[in-house]
Amino acid sequence: MGGVAADTVPQLPLVRYRLRFRAEDAGALEGRHLGSAWRGTFGHALRRLVCIAGLPPTCDGCALLESCVYPRTFEKATPPDAEKLRRYPNPPSPYVLAPALKDWDAPDETLNLGLTLFGQANEDAPAILQALDGAGRQGLTRNRIEADLVETLAETETGDWERLQHQRGSLRSATPRIIAAPQPTAPTTIRLRLLSPLRIRREGRYVRPQQFDFRAFAANLLRRISLLTYFFGETPWEPDFAALLREASDIRIEDPALRWQDGARHSSRQKARIPMGGIVGSFVASGPAIATLWPCLRLGQWTHIGKGCTMGLGRYVLQSPDSREDAAQAGPILL
Repeated sequence: MGGVAADTVPQLPLVRYRLRFRAEDAGALEGRHLGSAWRGTFGHALRRLVCIAGLPPTCDGCALLESCVYPRTFEKATPPDAEKLRRYPNPPSPYVLAPALKDWDAPDETLNLGLTLFGQANEDAPAILQALDGAGRQGLTRNRIEADLVETLAETETGDWERLQHQRGSLRSATPRIIAAPQPTAPTTIRLRLLSPLRIRREGRYVRPQQFDFRAFAANLLRRISLLTYFFGETPWEPDFAALLREASDIRIEDPALRWQDGARHSSRQKARIPMGGIVGSFVASGPAIATLWPCLRLGQWTHIGKGCTMGLGRYVLQSPDSREDAAQAGPILL
């Protein structure tokens, strides 16, 4: 159980970006999870940037639908031959936003935004990054707090960070990195820290801290990675899910410090407040099966899991079992 066969490792090309914005009124946003605000403003900005059809109410019937960056990013249609989605009607989005990260040193007026792009979406990175620039200038939340992009970094294939030119119109793509390889030695005990609300469902209901178990976590993780590799990887990852979940059922949860964090977002489309609460905190997971699930556990730090991934929900990091609470925002350390 100490190793993982190469053909069982999911391969998902991805690039992580870090965007720094300066906002004079950043203090007014303190304590708020800005994922929904970033995603909504980003979508509007991207559509304005790339649409050459005069911004009709919908993209339906557009002759450029198949080649346009906006529907590829926000309204990707399910291919008719996509057997993978017989149970899941909507394909995953090719990006994850991770707002208000605490792991970069920055002045108080700085807003940090992490962005992860999967597969072909990295070819669209210049437009996507330019749209996020425009989203910041358009203003966040209903108060329209403006944020000016001052720096864009891209993670290189070696794991270093490269500064990209961020003058408008001059951004470029970075080379996708396959996070899954090479694999470090898998541990048998880890601390898993939930940095943003984890929203996972079981039998139609959201799992609360008192119902949480590792199998529920693993089921959502395996499904997410399988879908992402199907749509954005070169080779779909199709493991024996039943066997992996049986092993996940034997993983013990120790030292749980989990709580439910309430949250909500305003939906302009539905003209209503949408609940966004989920589980946060940490726990220690132990058992020989950790080694079998290790490639997925490691990759999930970049993909997030559960509902609201694109808005930064379901973000977690893997840490050593004795990690202190004040290391919660240190980012992935078991790489």
